[in-house]
Amino acid sequence: DNGEPHRDEVITTVFSHPCDAATPATAGYKVITLYPDPETGLLDTEALKEAVGPRTAGCFITNPEDTGIFNKEIDAWTEIIHDAGGLCSYDQANANALLGVTRAREAGFDMVFFNLHKTFSSPHGSSGPGCAAVGVREFLEEYLPVPVIVEQGGRYYLDYDRPKSVGRVRDFLGNLQAVVRSYAWCVSMGARGLREVAEVSMLNNQYLAEKVKRIRGVSLPYGGRRLDQARWSLEELKRETGIGIRELNRRVVDYGVQSFFTSHHPWLVAEPFTPEPCETYSKADIDYWCAVLERVVEEAYSDPQLVRTAPHNSSIHRVEWDGFNDPERWAMSWRAFKRKGGWSS
Repeated sequence: DNGEPHRDEVITTVFSHPCDAATPATAGYKVITLYPDPETGLLDTEALKEAVGPRTAGCFITNPEDTGIFNKEIDAWTEIIHDAGGLCSYDQANANALLGVTRAREAGFDMVFFNLHKTFSSPHGSSGPGCAAVGVREFLEEYLPVPVIVEQGGRYYLDYDRPKSVGRVRDFLGNLQAVVRSYAWCVSMGARGLREVAEVSMLNNQYLAEKVKRIRGVSLPYGGRRLDQARWSLEELKRETGIGIRELNRRVVDYGVQSFFTSHHPWLVAEPFTPEPCETYSKADIDYWCAVLERVVEEAYSDPQLVRTAPHNSSIHRVEWDGFNDPERWAMSWRAFKRKGGWSS
């Protein structure tokens, strides 16, 4: 819209969420991915300067990243992108430790989205129900998807007459139950309560980290302090016992613990797992979770076959099917299911 069709590159980081690369890639942009320092996990601002150029359309990044490491030079990053004529988009899915502490606008971002199904009270286990809230600076407002809710004369209506809009997004209301719950939660918490959420999220993760780092076979790549989460590794456990995160994840179910998130791809951290205690877990919850993790690790060393064949107490023992990673065998509709051979496949 600015008459700059040569801007066809978007910059992201490897520990940002995959959607931060997938979204511009789907729109036809070339994605440039920056990697952190292999020792510290910190991003290199000089590397960003080298990546930026006349073809830069913008950046799309997560901060803190999925490692739990916060980029303290984030305002310098947005300034570099803006000086090159690009826009800055902020993935604040990992915002539990930032509420009432930092704001995207003050860091120089032009667009931001929050995960309602994690940060704003709605459950984020079991992969959903997902929903997000998107905010933009005023000069980008005319491009927002339609319809937009507009107030006029004390009445609200859906405005479809927005010529520069990117168009309608499917199910534009999102998962409405997550939206309503999140809004009610914010109103009930108030500004001070939201700041307390950030403080408790930080404390919970520091407490959990102190317990987890004492468990045999577990390590924390990159070192340093994290915010509301951290990406741990079972590489040593896997090397010494043959038991990795997949087997461990199935065994914790036998102790009443939901299997936990491993990592987005690519798995740069070997045998990864990413606990996110946030503000919702009590000290007793964290103590029990860590005790289960330690118990299963001990079992991996003493009786690896017990862990390897888990779960043992689940109503559905386990699902073994190699088709999960084969797009040729996926069926998103009944017609596709029948066309691809149905149950015989």
